[in-house]
Amino acid sequence: MPSLIPPRLPRPLLAALTAFVVLLTVAAVADIRTDPPPPGSTGAQQAPGFLGRERPNIVLVSSDDQRLDEMQFLPEVERLIGDEGVTFDNALTPHPLCCPARAELMTGQLAQNNGVRGNFPPQGGYDAFDESQHVGVWLQEAGYRTAFLGKMLNGYSHQDGRDPGWDIFNATSHGYADYYDFKQFDGDEVVGVEGYYTDYVGDKAVEYVDELSQGDEPFFMWVSHFAPHPSRRRSTCEQDTCGLEPPRSSPTYLAEQERTGKTPHQDAADELARSVTRSPAFNEDDLSDKQALVRRQPKMSEQTVVRSARGRASALASLDDTIGPLVEELRAQGELDNTYLVFITDNGFQLGEHRWFGKILPYEESVRTPMLVRGPGIEPGTRTDATATIVDLVPTFLDIAGATPSLLTDGTSLLDLWQGLQSEELYPGGVLLQGGPYKPETGKTGWLYRGLRTDRYTYARFHDGFVELYDRDRDPGQVQSVAGRERYAAVEAELARRTEILSGCRGAEECHQDFGPLPEPGR
Repeated sequence: MPSLIPPRLPRPLLAALTAFVVLLTVAAVADIRTDPPPPGSTGAQQAPGFLGRERPNIVLVSSDDQRLDEMQFLPEVERLIGDEGVTFDNALTPHPLCCPARAELMTGQLAQNNGVRGNFPPQGGYDAFDESQHVGVWLQEAGYRTAFLGKMLNGYSHQDGRDPGWDIFNATSHGYADYYDFKQFDGDEVVGVEGYYTDYVGDKAVEYVDELSQGDEPFFMWVSHFAPHPSRRRSTCEQDTCGLEPPRSSPTYLAEQERTGKTPHQDAADELARSVTRSPAFNEDDLSDKQALVRRQPKMSEQTVVRSARGRASALASLDDTIGPLVEELRAQGELDNTYLVFITDNGFQLGEHRWFGKILPYEESVRTPMLVRGPGIEPGTRTDATATIVDLVPTFLDIAGATPSLLTDGTSLLDLWQGLQSEELYPGGVLLQGGPYKPETGKTGWLYRGLRTDRYTYARFHDGFVELYDRDRDPGQVQSVAGRERYAAVEAELARRTEILSGCRGAEECHQDFGPLPEPGR
């Protein structure tokens, strides 16, 4: 009977065969590293250039209703994220209102495609959102562990239960508008919290980093703060965005105020208030070039602006205190160098510019937002004036993870721009701006306005046909509309044409069109 043991191979032949097997293995690994996952694939897919646990984590931290010039109240965010990564000087929110902006952050789609046009039903709110298709679901299918913490889309209640797509789900049910005594749907039960909202969210974010870091999978976490959103409403207005109290400060800062007689950042907040009240846009006398919604607004008192600026600065100071512990926990778990840490807000806020206290309108204070990012491949201390929007974040996260969405996204990945590998303009034809619907309680589907923002112009056509057009190179405060002026007729016509096209766009190719150069104003 022949032996089943193979004969011993000569040493030279054995060495040659071993080398050949090694070469085949290296080639196979190289092939895996360079080929992207097949379209439509799900499960623990591997992103190009990453294998297994090497895929980066993603942590998104968002504030609520923060103005771009209020970054001065977030020194730790600037030090630990901006100084260690890239800061965008021209980041925008295409739909400057809470729920539509958060739906964009969930889907990477504009409001005409994700179905969330306002804060309330039937045209907006949580009920208008398809919770089965969003970034958490897509990253989870790609093998990421996922966590959501804090403010969900407006209208969410614990009765809605746990949304799909989140391994950890701790969403605020109601009560956060006062910053104290709120309820969280934590896991699968309602938890009453008596502490300060920002402190609670910050502490839980650290806890969840520890939990998520224990597994072998990469993770995605959205930390959704409420600061510096105003708190209790003291009066109503058409868009439910004005007449609000300043946010309430944490116990730590109330104690500091009692000890020193000043709120945190009080001097800087007072200076910000002065810059607002001294602006030509504050309490405009001539509102004939503004839409009727603005023309009906009374003048604001300067003291209201000061009081609001101080409260907002204190609320942001509390948020800023949560960033250091979050970064340190990522470092302690060995995850910091392999994590993209992103800071943004949902929309800006007007403190009396054009007599408006709130957001939703197509003015710079509402539309421009912070965006700071640190992570693998990003050069520390970088600044860019490239236009980017919050709609682009979901496609970026999917690009990092090698994940495939179940929806057609309207944004485009910013990853190459973050890493300094891209220089071309992402929005050569301008960014679609929109707000609405107008008077949602009536059930009307019309938009409050649709418009366009380019590097130079802001154009908006309102529901009643009224048009505003600003040449921001000559009028940065958007005080005097040039709509209807003969010398701007060609510019206005072209911006109207682009707005009409982009208002129906679907997908990145259509929503990032290059229409060529705009006409120059006539003499």
